[in-house]
Amino acid sequence: MIMSQETSTPAIVAPQVLLNSHLKALKLPTFAREYEKVAMESAQDRADYPRYLLRLCELERIDRERRNVERRIRLAHFPQTKSFDTFDFAAQPSLNKALVLELMRCEWIEKRQNCIALGPSGTGKTHTALGLALAACQKGYSVAFTTAAALVHELMEARDERRLRALQKHLNTVKLLIVDELGYVPFTAVGSELLFEVFSQRYERGSTLVTSNLPFDEWTSIFGSERLTGALLDRLTHHVHILEMNGQSYRLATSKKAQPRSAQGQSQKTKIQNEGEPVTVI
Repeated sequence: MIMSQETSTPAIVAPQVLLNSHLKALKLPTFAREYEKVAMESAQDRADYPRYLLRLCELERIDRERRNVERRIRLAHFPQTKSFDTFDFAAQPSLNKALVLELMRCEWIEKRQNCIALGPSGTGKTHTALGLALAACQKGYSVAFTTAAALVHELMEARDERRLRALQKHLNTVKLLIVDELGYVPFTAVGSELLFEVFSQRYERGSTLVTSNLPFDEWTSIFGSERLTGALLDRLTHHVHILEMNGQSYRLATSKKAQPRSAQGQSQKTKIQNEGEPVTVI
């Protein structure tokens, strides 16, 4: 109730104004947006007050969870959002689909286990990592996504700027850390030690997902030290799920399918002519 300066009589504030103010203070935006509509629907259905409030609570929880998932996806810094709805398992028969579906339940993250996806370039490792990361965000887990090269660069930059401890603390707090494309770029001795420190600190404290185009016996070429590589693999593979993708490049196969038949025929003609065999192309 507000006193008017001109009449010195109390001014009545509409209940809707006060209600919206309270709902805003309580951080219930869906309540504020939907309570009138739900009230009309409840009146038509002759729903009692508890059912009316239940409907509003359900809407608020659904909307809040949607916003939380969007926030976790935003904070994860995915290069793009991908799910397994667009993944062609038939194109990668070497990938254990049953294991992928099990990992989507995210129990391995709750148990602080690791996952390593191995295979040549273009076989769907990053797509798989993004799909599992999206499932983790939807299940309520915090996620951080980075490439191995970008992470090492960030670690070295943080060390030079004396904020390495803060960065390491952040990397330790996320429930799932994804390090993509390990093996494409070799690291310096300092870079290898910094990356090893990240993996070592997360050992049995959080889940780490690594994708690599190299088999384990070639990881020494990345880190430059057999001792450090052995210690790193010992930690990563202690509690680990391994996804192997040994098929042909999914991207290359997709590109070939997208080519016009005339272009494919011309490509085949060129290939045979280069082999020195006569050809007749219709």
